[in-house]
Amino acid sequence: MLVKPLVIAGLLALGGWYYYAPYYTASQMQVAVEARDADRLARHVDFPALREDVRQSLNEVLAQELADFRRDNPFGGLGVAVAGALLKPLVDAVVSPAGIATIMEGYIPEPDGRGMSFTSQGETRIRMGYAGLDRFVVTIESERDPIQQVDLILHRQGNFSWKLASLGLPWAAEVRP
Repeated sequence: MLVKPLVIAGLLALGGWYYYAPYYTASQMQVAVEARDADRLARHVDFPALREDVRQSLNEVLAQELADFRRDNPFGGLGVAVAGALLKPLVDAVVSPAGIATIMEGYIPEPDGRGMSFTSQGETRIRMGYAGLDRFVVTIESERDPIQQVDLILHRQGNFSWKLASLGLPWAAEVRP
């Protein structure tokens, strides 16, 4: 007689946790940033997936810029080789606990001629929500310029665990169709 209510309560609790888990992960990431605890923050990041995502975004941006450069310059092929060598340090600047913490503090990573710089968004607001069953997006948006936003995209890892696996960066969105 008591079994049925306990089973229902257990299923409701399990369903609630299933829904709430990415919110909890985002909260724990923010706590780690505020505590300046790189190890705790790193536990919530899928570094290989994030590194590949940022590398691909940078590759698309550089390919677009190099296509314009190659049309006007006979040394365009040399530019492609140099750009490939620049990718690793640019990706490493973003895909690290320090880089992720900087983004979560309201800065946008931007490639420049010397490497990667981080530009402040000023006052920010945060929105979060599901973008599918296995994707959860935390948007950090500038209050003065809503176009300047960074999306931290968490992917489900197993049933109840979530990890940061990709970034939506404003300069990368400009290149994508």
